[in-house]
Amino acid sequence: APVTLRVFDEWFFVKVATEYDLGLARSYMAGHFAVEPLAAPAHYDPVVRPPAAADETDAALGDPVGLTRLFLLIIGNRDHATLETHRPVRSARAHALSGAFSNASGLFVAKIGALLNYLRYKITMDNSERGGSLRNIHAHYDLSNDLFSSFLDKETLMYSSAIYDAVAVPPGNLLGGKSNIVFRGTLEEAQWRKLDTLLDRAQVRPGQTLLDIGFGWGGLTLHAAKKYGCRVTGITLSVEQKALAEERVAAAGLGHLIDFEVADYRTFARRPENRGRFDRVLSCEMIEAVGHEHLGEFFWAVEQVLAPDGILVMEAITTPEARYETYRRSTDLINTIIFPGSCCPSLHALVDASYRHSSLTLEHVDNIGLHYARTLAEWRRRFNRAARDVKALGFDDVFRRVWNYYLTYCEAAFHSQTENCLILVFARPGCRGIVPLSETRCVTQARGMEEEEVARWVDGT
Repeated sequence: APVTLRVFDEWFFVKVATEYDLGLARSYMAGHFAVEPLAAPAHYDPVVRPPAAADETDAALGDPVGLTRLFLLIIGNRDHATLETHRPVRSARAHALSGAFSNASGLFVAKIGALLNYLRYKITMDNSERGGSLRNIHAHYDLSNDLFSSFLDKETLMYSSAIYDAVAVPPGNLLGGKSNIVFRGTLEEAQWRKLDTLLDRAQVRPGQTLLDIGFGWGGLTLHAAKKYGCRVTGITLSVEQKALAEERVAAAGLGHLIDFEVADYRTFARRPENRGRFDRVLSCEMIEAVGHEHLGEFFWAVEQVLAPDGILVMEAITTPEARYETYRRSTDLINTIIFPGSCCPSLHALVDASYRHSSLTLEHVDNIGLHYARTLAEWRRRFNRAARDVKALGFDDVFRRVWNYYLTYCEAAFHSQTENCLILVFARPGCRGIVPLSETRCVTQARGMEEEEVARWVDGT
């Protein structure tokens, strides 16, 4: 189906021509354009917009699902030339050829604008221990606890990918749209499934000591303490998140098992009393705030605090190796406006950092990126349903456009597998704690469902 843009201001063309990717984002934020909705729900990909989903179109936003379709179109056009040539490509070549100047479009003014934005990003948004990380975290996570509560699930308050009940459909079946996979269940169910998966991958056992780096609003910490009786320490740089997380701990009566503090992971690791203190270290979508240049410092810090037979489980948003060098040498809405200073590392970058700065080895990988696309879509729908409450919190239509652009931009990235979300298990060589990950259920895949089975599954029968 076509993607139709309605342009309200000619500055749209100027912004895109002079700032490339960021220009498109800033133009939408300013209300220079919107995407028109399709004529009927049946015209949408049923995964991108389920047939039963409500129409989110309004005068301030245009069609939010249309933004997802626009980004998917842009991604498809970007990748089309490479796929059509059928020429072997070496990802490593991008290390030498990629740069902020060369990454932009053919317009010279776009290259200059992209270069200037990148220089600003590098100079002002570094995630240093001397306040840079604290400033960048504050810019996003301390916006308002009530804002995040308006669209996150009400039970776990997890601000990370959920894991839905999903089944790949047989070839030729259109139930899954272009993705050939069907997702079922509520966001709440999916987030509980993700929490259990993280603790399972970490092989958490009753009474162990856990460190949760970047604990958010405490969902994973609370679950580990309540389910296993673990003694959990959580560290964060967000004052607002810590305050609400402590309220939740008190309400659950788990204060005797959980301690939270505002501390940089590097500072925390340098304390002598924390050396080898934790049986398990958990980090759920915190690594993106570390920055490429500081990945080694993260693994060094984990090495300091992890017990000899300890395990690190990390949930990480990652960029495929083929695009990583281009990505990390450019700017976009996410690393400049939404999450200042952020960087979604490649798997290669993470493994290389662990190799150079610790003795930790990658032992297990799960990819839940397509689940993240569905998580983001559900967050967007909930956010837009809560528009009146969001405005009452003091957030105007400009902010609503920013948030919709952010959520749909990321949704398209995961839907197209331009970005991935990986659950990674790291341990030192010879770690006995990860032996259960060699069970058959962890290394094989169950048979695919037949078409009749899929139909019954979709119907819930």
